Parts: sequence; structure tokens; C-alpha cells
Amino acid sequence: EGEESEGCSMVMAMVQGEAAAERREKEHREKGETAGANITSFDVEKHHDTNDGSNFKVVLRVRPPLPRELNGDRSFEQICRFQGNDSVTVSENLAALDDPKEAGNFSSYTFAFDHVYAEDSNQLSVYNNTARDAVLSTLGGYNATIIAYGQTGTGKTYTMEGEPEPRTRGIIPRATEEMFGYIEDQACDRKKFLVRASYLQIYNEVISDLLKPERTNLHVREDKKRGVFVEGLSEWVVRSPKEVYGLMQRGALTRCTANTKMNEISSRSHAVFIIILEQLEYLDEAQASSATAGHLFKVGKLNLVDLAGSERVRLTGATGRRLEESKKINQSLSALGNVIAALTDTKSRQHIPYRDSKLTRILEDSLGGNCVTTMMAMISPAMESYQESLSTLKFAHRAKSIKNQPHINEDLDQRGLLRKYEMEIKKLRGELQSKSQDVADKRRLLQLEELRRRAEADKTAALTALEERSREFMKEKAEKRKLEQRLHSMSSQLIAGGKEQETTAAMRSALRTEHEKIHGEYVRKLEDLERERQVLSEDKSQIDRYKQLLLKQRDIMIALTARLNERDEMIMRLQEEVDAYDRHQRDLEDALDQKTASLIHLQRVALEQADSPDKKAELASTFG
Repeated sequence: EGEESEGCSMVMAMVQGEAAAERREKEHREKGETAGANITSFDVEKHHDTNDGSNFKVVLRVRPPLPRELNGDRSFEQICRFQGNDSVTVSENLAALDDPKEAGNFSSYTFAFDHVYAEDSNQLSVYNNTARDAVLSTLGGYNATIIAYGQTGTGKTYTMEGEPEPRTRGIIPRATEEMFGYIEDQACDRKKFLVRASYLQIYNEVISDLLKPERTNLHVREDKKRGVFVEGLSEWVVRSPKEVYGLMQRGALTRCTANTKMNEISSRSHAVFIIILEQLEYLDEAQASSATAGHLFKVGKLNLVDLAGSERVRLTGATGRRLEESKKINQSLSALGNVIAALTDTKSRQHIPYRDSKLTRILEDSLGGNCVTTMMAMISPAMESYQESLSTLKFAHRAKSIKNQPHINEDLDQRGLLRKYEMEIKKLRGELQSKSQDVADKRRLLQLEELRRRAEADKTAALTALEERSREFMKEKAEKRKLEQRLHSMSSQLIAGGKEQETTAAMRSALRTEHEKIHGEYVRKLEDLERERQVLSEDKSQIDRYKQLLLKQRDIMIALTARLNERDEMIMRLQEEVDAYDRHQRDLEDALDQKTASLIHLQRVALEQADSPDKKAELASTFG
């Protein structure tokens, strides 16, 4: 079901497939679904370019009423009314909303979100309209997170994982299929991919590995390269959706669940399924096999978070172990609420309490950090859950104000930097030419032009830096050449002077003067070197003296230490002798006390028998 990739060097695995589109089309037909268009590299780039800046989205999903709600002792009352696909009103009496006289007697609240899914929504629409953006962000090299939040029994696990039936598959299997479909379409000699998966749970504030149950009580760490991560969490290389499903099934068998009044299979722990996608792209396809080829390395991370449901003890009737579980769940969700409150505080609080719980520590990047986050709030439409649903809606509405700062996790080597800019400029110019005739798309043209200018500016900056380094190199080379020419000229003059010294006295005098000048400079330089040598020699002598002094001090310290050790040993021996003397003295005192006691006893016996005349005479003679 996969190969674990821990503590070993990175091995890039290229995922290739034949007839990928035909196979997926057939699978979708067998599942009874309409196959959508495959994700392409253009879709990923377009998603990045057209991002409206909202990096923290909040959506709402209202589950259908359950049989126990429809057939319970009290008649079912609907609390939700939908206005389009982005607003919902909850009320204690929906009928009273249409009567102005009665409306004021019941509490009603209206909330707006990025998307609202009514009871009749299906898994496919939830994925296409909400979760697919997170997959696109991951494929683009971003960190992305989907968080399912809500009261117990509102459909969080169903939305995230779904059921084996094709139409009821959840976000995780659908995201996995699209991710591997993209890889199969894009894999080539120039692009390589590696997919890893992990699965963890937080149960009673203890982090454990669902794929390696023996690994428990794990710790959360953080560094500049990886961000926030769980130390010791196993990572499994996966090559197909089937392997991912196998890991999900293994983790589900280990995850803590229980039967409660509110839910037959209630999750008793927070679960996080992590998919890491690494992409290696060579910028020059012809040199893809060369070790010196420029390359671009991107890492996308998709966190799929299924939170345990908030609970009210009066409704669940939890006792004993279940009560303790509920307390821990509510405690961690309360810490999550405190973090969101701090992030959305208009007073700009300096401290964000991420470390108050393991859950908020793991989600630190997802809440206000380097991540594109989607929170999916789940509620029940029944009146019996009105207060819990209202609490969830207020929580989700407050989270809408969170601002994240995501960035692409990429690493570009210096050799490929200029090549990347040239490729981007060429690509942008091509897009500009293809779009120049489309008058209606002026905004796109302006965006492309701005990107082109940025790329030109980056290339210019890189070229300027290269030219500056080239100028410095040429300057050093010119200075070296000038010195060589001067030496050559002086040598030539000396040689020429030697040949012509018999022809003219003036030339000999000039050569002698030049020779004396050069000799004087040579002597001065020798004197300078000698002075420097003497200074260095003195410094060396002084250093040697200091060294000898330090060695002597070290020997003295060693001798003193030895003497102190001898003194300590002598003191210990004397102490042992004193202790032995004290013990001997105590033994003598004990013996003396025993003899004194015996003597007193004999005197007492003697006094008691003193009345006897015979004994009296005998004692008198004995004691005198």
C-alpha cells in the first residue's frame, strides 16, 4: 500500500500513463458521472493569475434532515432559509419572518459566505465549486488546506471522505483522482513528480500516526524550510489513487470513533490527511538529462482536516471516558476559536495563541500564514440543533476576516534564472500577440503587459549584475596587463641600455640614474619587508613567551590540583579515623551504661532483701 519515505535522500518518481484520458473517461462512465475536463497546466496558471486575493474562504453546507429528526417525538421544524447560493437565514420560526407582527418575537440571523450549499447539494458540486480550487493551488506549488468544522453528526467526515459509492465519494478521493490525472497528462522527460501522503489524528491532545499506530505522542516542530510539521510522522510514496485509498482505509481502522446519541459513528479525534506533491521541471528539455541543466523545483502541500464535532453534554449524555473525550474536543475547538478571534481582532493583537493546543499548532500556517485555506462549516437544519448551528455560523462568519499570505514554494537554481525569465517573456509576448485582436479582453492584456514588464525588469536586474561582475573582472585584468607591460618595458630598457652604453655617455648616465632609482626602490621594499619580518618575528616571540607562560601556569594549576586532591584524600582519611574513634567511644559508653545499670539493679535487690537478718549479715560482709 505504498513505500515509506523517511530519513532517506529524495528520489524523484516520474508518473507516466498510457491512454490516461480514455481510462478516466471510462471510469467516470462506469461510476455514472459526467467526466469533466482534465486539469491542464493552463488551468493551474489561470487559477493563479485570476486569484482575487481571497486566500481564506468560508463556505456553508446544510445536511439533509435525518430520520430521527423527521420521525422524532416532536415534529420537524426547518430553521434555514436560503437566499441564492451565498446567503442563509436561520430563525426559531421561519413562518414568522413573513409576518412583520410576529417577526420580532423570534430570533433570526442572516449570514453571507463565499458559497452556501443547501440540503439537496451533492458531493460533486461541493468538490467542483469549492475543493477544486485547493487542488489547483497545490498543483501550482502552494500550501492549501480544507477544514471541515461543525457540530457532531453534521456530515464533516461524509463531506471529506464520503462513501465507496461513486456518486457519494468525498473531497479526498476526488482530489486524489484529479491530482494524479494532472500528473499523468503532464509527465514527460522535462517534468517529474513525486507524491507522498501522511495521516494523523489528535486524540485527547496527543498526536499519533494513523499509518503507524506505534508512533504516538508526536511533537510539532517548525523550521524556515518546511514550516510547521509533525516530527516523526511517516510519509508514504503513492503512485496511484488506489494506493491513497488504501492508506485512508488503514487510517480509518485506527482512528478513534464511538456511538453517541447524536451520531452512530462519531469521530472522537481530529484527523488530518496530508498530500505533498513535489514537481521538478527542467527549463531546457534538450538538456533534461544533463547535471548542469537549469531546473525549477516546486512543492505543493494539501492538508485535508476533519475536525471532531463540538458537543453539548446535555444532548449527547456522555459519561466517563466519552465525557473526558468531549472535554478535550471542546477544549481544542475553543483554542481554535481563540486563535481566530486574535487574528480577526481589529486591535491587531501581537500574540496569537497557536500553542494553546496541538490542533492550532498544526494549523498555524493555515490560519494567517503561508496557505490558501477553505473552511467548510457544517450545520443541521433541525430546530433541536438551533443553538449549536447558530454557534457554528457565528464562528464561521468571524473566520471570514482572516487574511493569509500564501506564496509559491519553489527553488530555482541560478543557472536557470535568466532562462526562466526569457521563457516567461517569450510566453507572455506570445500571449499578448494572440490576444491583441480581442478588444474585449483589455484587462487580461494589461495583466500580461504588467507581468511582461516585471519579467523584463527582473531580467534587466540580472543582466546588470552580470555586467557589473564582468566590468570588475575586466578592470582587474587590465591592471594586471598594465603591470606586466611596465615590467616588460623596464626589462627592455635595461637590455637596450646594455647594448648602447658604449655609444653615448648621456645614455649611460640616464640608465645609471634609472638603475639607481630602481635599485633604491628595491632596497626600500626590502627594508620594508625586513621591518615587517622583524615585527612578525617580535610578535611571534611574544606569542611564544605567552605560550610558555600559559604552559607554566597550566603546570602550576595541575600541581595545585594534585596537591588539593592529596589534601582531600588526607582529610577523608582523617575523617574516617575520627569516625572510627567516635564509634569506639560510643561502644565504650554503651558498655559503661550497661555495667552501671547492672550495678544499680544489684543494689536495688540488696536493699529489698536487707530486712532478712541472715541476708543482712551476708550483705554487710559483702558490701563492707
